[in-house]
Amino acid sequence: MCDSCGCEGEIKTTPIPPYPSREIRAWVAKPKGNIRVYDGDTFYSDTLDVGWGASLNKPKFRIMGIDTPEKGWRAKTDRERELSLQAKKFLEDMIFNAKDVLVYSEDGRGKYGRWLVNVVCDGVDAGKALIAAGLARPYDGGTKDTTPW
Repeated sequence: MCDSCGCEGEIKTTPIPPYPSREIRAWVAKPKGNIRVYDGDTFYSDTLDVGWGASLNKPKFRIMGIDTPEKGWRAKTDRERELSLQAKKFLEDMIFNAKDVLVYSEDGRGKYGRWLVNVVCDGVDAGKALIAAGLARPYDGGTKDTTPW
């Protein structure tokens, strides 16, 4: 029996929004140490404490369900390049100004080895906030929307 919560050590299957009809195995964690935002949908952390005395060292994260404008040479237009900087700043502000940042994953790693996660900053879903601000589009992991930003 676990001393901290009294469970038998099993992983519980819990529905997590936005997929209430689907039961999933998930972890919820808090980033620790330095956090570096790469762009509007990707960031890095020194360590991620996943509980039970376990942690991930130098994990890379991709926010699930969104696609943000490309930066640098990948941007197709100057507007896309500018929007990518705004999306990065928006995510930085959310993460760095939040008192409580939670990261949860339900699908493990994506095609580029990054952890596919949802990020909640002080109760606000970062992906949904980026979409509402016009700095991200919904994305299901398939073909990206090629409409110019």
